[in-house]
Amino acid sequence: MFENSRARLEAIAYRPLGSASDAEDAVQDTFVRWHAADHEFVETPDAWLTKALTNICLNQLTSAHA
Repeated sequence: MFENSRARLEAIAYRPLGSASDAEDAVQDTFVRWHAADHEFVETPDAWLTKALTNICLNQLTSAHA
């Protein structure tokens, strides 16, 4: 499931982060969260992955300003 979404997630992360390496790091962090998640309660994996990635990107951008 995750590997099918990797390219899409990297494209999403690249937009706000502006760096391919930062986008790859964000996607890797999303994978770690996905691996730890209880998939029984995830109704729409693509939406879950996108939301988790968005939160990670926002956290990176916020910490960069501090």
